[in-house]
Amino acid sequence: MAKVVVLDVDGTLMDTNYLHVEAWWRAFEQVGQRIPRATIHKQIGKGSDLLVPEFIEGEDAVEKANQLHSELYMEMQEHGLPLPGAKELISSLVERGYDVWFVTSAKDEELEHHLEMLEAEGKISGVVSSEDVENSKPAPDIFEEALRRAGSPPEETVSVGDSVWDIEAAEKAGVRTVAVLSGGTYGDEELKAAGAVAVYENCAALLDSDFPE
Repeated sequence: MAKVVVLDVDGTLMDTNYLHVEAWWRAFEQVGQRIPRATIHKQIGKGSDLLVPEFIEGEDAVEKANQLHSELYMEMQEHGLPLPGAKELISSLVERGYDVWFVTSAKDEELEHHLEMLEAEGKISGVVSSEDVENSKPAPDIFEEALRRAGSPPEETVSVGDSVWDIEAAEKAGVRTVAVLSGGTYGDEELKAAGAVAVYENCAALLDSDFPE
């Protein structure tokens, strides 16, 4: 029986994946690399320390791309809104006595916006970001840290994510993952093949299923 629920943010709770894709596309373009947006989309969910080297070589170029992405994304951030059922799912889980944690690769300034839009401040138990750990997703560090802070064993924890990177990271930490399609990157079969125990359209469908009960 799950007592702790660990939620990914981008693509799971917030409709921001395509904004990140566009910001990365423009950033890569400005450092001289034209990468198809669909190719970038497949990497969303990884920490930027792993995403950028997939496309860019050279320390200076990588640093520049990261800086540009942050600037470009912040210009578009206001268009990042909660996905269907996201706010309601958080409220329902908290009201039913679950310990709710966010795990995310989002930077602090992005996270502030997410918490406000999701009306999650004061509701959830805490947030673990990639900046809190040594290795970002798909390494298990971010989930292991969430388990440590929550004081929860993996078998009493379930996570929700939208990418194979979420599932891979959680699985390495011993945590089961329910996946949602709202990130737009991966389909039902890809997510199940990665190890998702179930796949739903979005948080609204998840809420209708009485997840995680």
